[in-house]
Amino acid sequence: MRLLQASPEQQAAIDRILEGKLAPEPQPPKGPLLLRVKDAAALLGVHRTTMGRLVKAGRLETVELLGSLRIRRGDVEALASGKEAK
Repeated sequence: MRLLQASPEQQAAIDRILEGKLAPEPQPPKGPLLLRVKDAAALLGVHRTTMGRLVKAGRLETVELLGSLRIRRGDVEALASGKEAK
């Protein structure tokens, strides 16, 4: 009965499994998980000053690491894709 109540996405996943076609596992992020401000700016294609504005506006969070500021790669990628991470 639960099979009949599955969403179309779930049914498609079940069909792939039954056909022996498993979905590929998501790839882990490549590169460092914490970026320097200038590297995060390069990834977004903006100036370091703009990164400071994004941090000040609360759209990105910084992490202090041994006295220097870093920005999480996941947050930068989420901002670039239009889905801001919180």
